[in-house]
Amino acid sequence: MYWPYLAIVVLLALFYVASMRNRRRQFAAETERNSRIGFGTEVMTTSGLYGTVVGLNEDDSVQLAIAPGIEVKWTLAALRDIQSLAPRYQQGFQARPDDADSEMDADEPTRPGRFDKPDPDS
Repeated sequence: MYWPYLAIVVLLALFYVASMRNRRRQFAAETERNSRIGFGTEVMTTSGLYGTVVGLNEDDSVQLAIAPGIEVKWTLAALRDIQSLAPRYQQGFQARPDDADSEMDADEPTRPGRFDKPDPDS
């Protein structure tokens, strides 16, 4: 008579234990990932911005250099170091503006961007 209730309680306890194990694993993985990020580490943010760590703050945030003379503040949880990313995302950090210009075909016309003003002469 009590077996169905006991079975439900046991199943709920198993789900609880399994979820706690997953949380501990995720916390350990995040702690290990954050420990690899230090001064000079090349990182990508969760939104796809590439930068280099130039400062570590006490409030779990870092200063990223995203261009010469431009630094932005990001939380440590939003960063992934380049080595832990898939190879296709690692390539984005090696691409430099000089490299992109050399790959363009000189004969190919350029298309205006979304925010470019139209040429009044055309």
